[in-house]
Amino acid sequence: MNKIDKKWHKALRFLSRLSVDEAIKIKKENLDEFRKYVPENLERTMVKAKYIIFEGNFDNVVSLWGLEYLRDLEEIRRKDLTLIASVVAVVISLVALAKSMGWI
Repeated sequence: MNKIDKKWHKALRFLSRLSVDEAIKIKKENLDEFRKYVPENLERTMVKAKYIIFEGNFDNVVSLWGLEYLRDLEEIRRKDLTLIASVVAVVISLVALAKSMGWI
């Protein structure tokens, strides 16, 4: 996952756990904590893209499009972890093979 995707994932994951009222309350009372997860420029971009909604009669901050994008990012993250685990398994197998053949 690239740096941009990591920022989006971090922000969407944080916001997905909050209701609109909770997000507004955290934003008003503890802006530094909120900005740690959701930088101001990223928030503006997400609002324009309609991934997050802070107004209206909604239960969750993350919209349907934002939730879909979060799922895509989590799938990318899982694939990255699977790739890393596969490489580690191959390296361990090669070391075991080399030891059994007496090369090491």
